[in-house]
Amino acid sequence: MARVAVPHEQVRIGQHSASEVLWGIVPESPIHLVVNGETRTVLMATPDHLDDLARGVLHTELGLQASTQPISIAVDSAMGEYRVEVTLADDDAARLRARGQSLMANSACGLCGVEALADLASRTPSSARVSPHQVSDEAILAAFESLTAQQPLHAATHSAHAAAWCTASGDIVLVREDVGRHNALDKLIGALLNHGMPADGFLIMSSRCSYELIHKAAHTPARLLATWSAPTTMALEWSRHIKLPVMSVARDATRQTQVVHFASAISSNIGHHESTGHHVG
Repeated sequence: MARVAVPHEQVRIGQHSASEVLWGIVPESPIHLVVNGETRTVLMATPDHLDDLARGVLHTELGLQASTQPISIAVDSAMGEYRVEVTLADDDAARLRARGQSLMANSACGLCGVEALADLASRTPSSARVSPHQVSDEAILAAFESLTAQQPLHAATHSAHAAAWCTASGDIVLVREDVGRHNALDKLIGALLNHGMPADGFLIMSSRCSYELIHKAAHTPARLLATWSAPTTMALEWSRHIKLPVMSVARDATRQTQVVHFASAISSNIGHHESTGHHVG
């Protein structure tokens, strides 16, 4: 399953408009993730690339090792709901079952079934990364400029998020979309796992940066995570904890789009202490 059909509604643009146009509505459906016959979670997600979503969630949320490949993934649907049947080797399924992890049905951000942030921290990778300063602002801006043309679901609905893997020079390698930003990132990570995780590059997302995106991005070798909107305080805390620098884009006083470097996250991760002190808004 690759591209999902987009339903349309008749809408009027503006209160006093006399004409109607067709408006794409982003699909959102319950996705039952079943592992060796046991339902592990029900997610609310856009029902495309569900094999990628399953791989990503198994890896970033349920603790399946990146080197562990499912024996099979099968997708079935009925009455607007989807069932993703994942078959693992018995030993792998037993290790997953021993974790006792389950997730909430939610397309928004959340703790994803963990009882405390400390629990999430204990299972989030933290490792040295290639210096993000070897990625230029021009490369990040070029990636964001290219992303728009690679968001067909957002173009049709105006309400889908995208996650993309980029080379260090800013070329987009792979994109996934979803109604939920963390689902989009899980789909992307799942696709990267399926095709072979790149050794180097960075991540960009069309959304704001929240802590769970950093948790998921830490399962990749990304040099940095750049998002369209700025991070939250919790996201910056997680950036320091996981040693994954975060950046965003914003317009400066001359209305030019610039990359925003968050010094508190950068200095903690790679010893960089520069700060211009200028206000961007």
